[in-house]
Amino acid sequence: MSWFHSSTAPVDARNHASPAEVLACFHDQRNVLGRLAFLITGDHATADQAVVQACEITLQGNSPFRDWLLEWAKTATIASAISHGTEAIRVCEAAYEDRRCPHVEHLSQGDDEERAASLDLILGAVTQKLLTELDPLCRTVLVLRLAIRSSIQDCALRLNVSRAAVLGANCHAMTWLHDGHAKPMEENRDASHAV
Repeated sequence: MSWFHSSTAPVDARNHASPAEVLACFHDQRNVLGRLAFLITGDHATADQAVVQACEITLQGNSPFRDWLLEWAKTATIASAISHGTEAIRVCEAAYEDRRCPHVEHLSQGDDEERAASLDLILGAVTQKLLTELDPLCRTVLVLRLAIRSSIQDCALRLNVSRAAVLGANCHAMTWLHDGHAKPMEENRDASHAV
C-alpha cells in the first residue's frame, strides 16, 4: 500500500511561506485586503481590524503554500470580516428568503478574466454608492463569489444563512453589478477606443 505511506509523508517546508513572506503579503496587499474587508463590514476601523486579525491567524496557524499565499490572505481576511459583520449579514436574510432568480447566468462564476474584471470594478467602485445600494448580505455574497470563487452553497455555509437567501442576494448583487455598473463602464471604454 504505497499510496498510504506517500500521503503521510512530512510536508515540504520549502513550498510553504515563511512568517516574513506572510507579513510581506499582508503588507503589500493591505489596500486590496482592506477594501475586501470594508465591503463586508462597511466600517474602516473594523475592516482594518479584520486584516490584522487575518494576518495574526495566518502566522499562528499552519503556513500556507507560497504559491497560494495571496488567495489564503484574501480568504482569511474575508472570514475575519464576516466574523465581525455576522449580525448585520444575518439581519438581511429574511429580505431574500422568498426571492427567485430568473437569471441562469447569475449561477455561473465566469472565467478568471471576467471575475477579475468584476472584482476590480467593485474594489474601485464609489464606496458610498455601493454601501447605500447593497446591504451587507449582498456585498458579502458578491465578495465571496468574486474574490475567492465561493459557490452558492459555500456562501450559505460560511454565512450561516439559507441557500434561498444567498440565491436572492446573489441575484440582487449580480443585477446591480452588471446592469447598473458594468454596462456604463463598458460603454465608456468602447467610447474611448472609438476616438
